[in-house]
Amino acid sequence: MNSLECVHEARIVSAVLSGAWPGEDLALAAHTEYCEICREVVEVAVVLRADHEFARREVQVPVAGQVWWRSAVRARLESAQAATRPMTWLHGVTAAITIGIMLAGIGMAWPTIAEGVAWAREVVGPLVSNAEVSGVVSGVLRQSVLIALAAAACLVIAPVLLYFALSND
Repeated sequence: MNSLECVHEARIVSAVLSGAWPGEDLALAAHTEYCEICREVVEVAVVLRADHEFARREVQVPVAGQVWWRSAVRARLESAQAATRPMTWLHGVTAAITIGIMLAGIGMAWPTIAEGVAWAREVVGPLVSNAEVSGVVSGVLRQSVLIALAAAACLVIAPVLLYFALSND
């Protein structure tokens, strides 16, 4: 028999899986001796049945109370995560709005800062005739404004970043 299927294959599989192999059907057992397909089916089915029996004996079903407790804990955890999801979004939106307002404030204050630097040049200029000192004063004012803006940005952004770093999402 050189075909890929045998008409007795289904009967052999059902006999092996039911545990009746090699049972009363001697003709079927004799058929497997000369049919290569059925012989391979018997070899594989016997191994699969033995593995199934071993796994069935070794499985340990947990106690019903333990299953209930795990499902209750999981349900609580999922509901807590679902409840905190809108708050996480709200914190993100709040951080974005805060950063936007801070940048808008800097944009609005920038002309005033430039006027302050010009005023400092006018006030310090007559007092100190040295142009080098006047340049240092204006440079210090610019630098102090940038440091103040960087500190303000850190004070606003650091808590937001800390929140997202410590959140479990």
